[in-house]
Amino acid sequence: MGDPQAPQGTYGGQGASSGGGRAGDLADRLRHALNTFLPTGGRHSEDGGQALAGLTPEALAEVAQRAGVTNPAQIADLQRMVGLGEASGAQVPQHVVFQLAAFDCALPADAVQGIEKLAEVTPVPNTVPWVMGVTQAWGMIVSVVDLHSFLGLPPQTLTSASRLMVVTKREMTIGFVVDTIREMRPLGDYLAGGDFPLQQAPEWARPYLLGAAQLDNRLIVLLDPERLLFSEKMHRYRTDVG
Repeated sequence: MGDPQAPQGTYGGQGASSGGGRAGDLADRLRHALNTFLPTGGRHSEDGGQALAGLTPEALAEVAQRAGVTNPAQIADLQRMVGLGEASGAQVPQHVVFQLAAFDCALPADAVQGIEKLAEVTPVPNTVPWVMGVTQAWGMIVSVVDLHSFLGLPPQTLTSASRLMVVTKREMTIGFVVDTIREMRPLGDYLAGGDFPLQQAPEWARPYLLGAAQLDNRLIVLLDPERLLFSEKMHRYRTDVG
């Protein structure tokens, strides 16, 4: 579906780039701000960064998000800058783990443009129920999809923990509403092989399944952002008007 006015997505490539640049500037300022608060005995990482004593990657991610850095890939870079990420120069693929109903799900972090609280959403007429409307995020008009309803899960009431997760792939951008963001972490070492993911994944996830990870006695369903954004169902967002 190539209609740039389509409510389920936006082709705002330039807007996405400007948002990423702004987040990158904030990340740089945040890194310098954190370093000014380092105790005298602060430890240095192998790549020359520093880390606050007792600061965890999760706590740093929360500080970054409050400062306006919401791109998971940039947060991971920031964690490495201050010595809380991988010590080696190798880039470890990160995943954003989030909750939908009773399920733990994940998306590759490089497909997540940003995460923020759900702002005002403007309804769009003649669209299916899972299209909540459009909202403004990072200088773009982003379509908002209730991921619960889109996947056929029971309706979920929005709470203070609900988040808008903006996902971009091949210049298609869509905002998905999820229950809460759990964490950002690499899942590669925990991905199950063989037929296990398809057999264990819930029915609603199978058309969009990229894999599954077993972590801390829980199953994390890894979804494919491209299958979500370019699925036939996502492109049938309009209702029939008599």
